[in-house]
Amino acid sequence: MTTDLRLIQLRRVLFVKTIVTIFIWGLPALIGPLSVLAILGIPIPEDPIYLRLFGGACTAWGVAYWFAYKDPLRNVAIVKAGLVDNALPTLVIVVLGVTVQVSSVFILISGLLTGLFFVLFLLLMPRVERSVTG
Repeated sequence: MTTDLRLIQLRRVLFVKTIVTIFIWGLPALIGPLSVLAILGIPIPEDPIYLRLFGGACTAWGVAYWFAYKDPLRNVAIVKAGLVDNALPTLVIVVLGVTVQVSSVFILISGLLTGLFFVLFLLLMPRVERSVTG
C-alpha cells in the first residue's frame, strides 16, 4: 500500500475513532443520564464519579484524535499513544471476559472496537513524522 493511500485510510480511521470516542464513550459517560447508561447494560457504581472522570478522559482523547485526523504526520505521537489507549481496554475486557464474564453487550462491542482500532492504528501508522515547523 502506498504511503498516500495509507495516510488516507488512517485519516478515515481517525475520523471514525474521534466520533466513537466522543459521542459513544466520552460524552455519554461524562454527562449522560445514568438511567440511559443502565439501559445499555453499563454497570453504574453507587458513586458515579469514576464513570464521569472516564467520560472526561474519553472526550479529551476524542479531541486529541481530531487533531491527529487533521494532520496525522504532525500528530503521529497521538496515533502512537492511541495504540496504548486501545490495547489496554481491549486487554482488560478480554481478561475480564475470560475470568469473570462480561455481561454487557455494550462493553463487549466496545472491546471489539478498541481491538479493531488497535490493529488499524498498528497497520496504518505513519513511518515518517513531520516536524512542527515543516
